[in-house]
Amino acid sequence: MASKVIPAAGGIVWRKAGPSGSGGIEVLLVHRPGYDDWTFPKGKADPDEALPVTAVREILEETGYRVRLVHPLPEVTYRVRGGLKQVAYWVARPVDDQSDFRPNREVDDIRWFAPRAARKKLTYEHDRRLLESFEDLVARKSHKARTLVVLRHAKAVPRDAFDGGDRDRPLAAEGHDRAKELVPLLSAFGVRRIVSSPATRTVQTVDPYVAATDELLELDDRLVEGASPAKVERAVEALLGTKRPTVACTHRPTLRDVYAALGVSGPVLAPGHALVIHHRKGKVLASELV
Repeated sequence: MASKVIPAAGGIVWRKAGPSGSGGIEVLLVHRPGYDDWTFPKGKADPDEALPVTAVREILEETGYRVRLVHPLPEVTYRVRGGLKQVAYWVARPVDDQSDFRPNREVDDIRWFAPRAARKKLTYEHDRRLLESFEDLVARKSHKARTLVVLRHAKAVPRDAFDGGDRDRPLAAEGHDRAKELVPLLSAFGVRRIVSSPATRTVQTVDPYVAATDELLELDDRLVEGASPAKVERAVEALLGTKRPTVACTHRPTLRDVYAALGVSGPVLAPGHALVIHHRKGKVLASELV
């Protein structure tokens, strides 16, 4: 009989050490009194919860730090009572310097360590291997990756059921529901720049996130369905040039040209789903479906 799989998520949270960052970097560990161990913050996913959302929520609950996800790390699998735990991890950065951590029955202490000291402090070998993967990213400066979320608009009203022009075609009820679900997902990656094709269905897909964050919505005709590959390429170049985590909402036929401009072999996204691109200096370092 196959073991029950228990999905979970967490992260290696890092910051610059020293008042000016001159002291290298530090990573955040938590102490769990119930196990008397030192480990990275993580926890089980709630039902139907996207794993990036789980990671950010669990890090906040265990450490008091609000974070954004920066780069995926290898998944860790190990046996626990009741099944097999599969933990998705990301490199994560605090969005501010403040933590409202209070010791509790699950986590009674949190501390920042230099990677070498963290390796000695960690209780589990799988955590030490995860730390090695993080250090490999640090050596390549990939832990400083920027984020571009390439988003296909959510499900729209069918073309044959709408009397107006195609650009005015709105989302279906299912699409509006998915647009609301995207709010915590985009927040997990710290999205602060919102770019969309001017079509109604793409704008409506990101509208709930615009409302939740008060960020400005930028409309870009180069992302509209039917835009030339050259225009799409220029739009992607501009998106890669921004430091802020960015979402770009576009159309299924346009995805092929977006992927070509990024130099990736991306999938045909389901409505309301995205390919998260982690990049640095114009080079794609990793990608993941959400």
